[in-house]
Amino acid sequence: MSPAGSGPGRPDIGCDHPTFLSFRRTPLSDTPQGATAPEVILYSTAICPYCVAAKNFLKSKGRDWTEVRIDLDPAEREKMIARAKRTSVPQIFVGEVHVGGYDDMIALHRAGKLDALLAGETA
Repeated sequence: MSPAGSGPGRPDIGCDHPTFLSFRRTPLSDTPQGATAPEVILYSTAICPYCVAAKNFLKSKGRDWTEVRIDLDPAEREKMIARAKRTSVPQIFVGEVHVGGYDDMIALHRAGKLDALLAGETA
């Protein structure tokens, strides 16, 4: 394991996995003033570390989201499966765009495409 503060993971919490990121505490908003940002819907369960990571990342971007707990409502799970064509959580939607899971959202961010999607810009 690498020393604390080095490498891509979070060795300070015993994790070298590069997708565990440290987040800024100050929310930033990439949505232009006056623009209406699309709703973010996050399907999750109570015991899901990637759901927590996705919520922390969205919080770091200054975004609100609607969380749909599929472990509490089987009908919502069926809606998620019909909509996303996947059974794993989290499943993240920005407006009508299916982003995918946490790794998909981070890949979109690293490709420089997430901010525009969150801002409601179309390609």
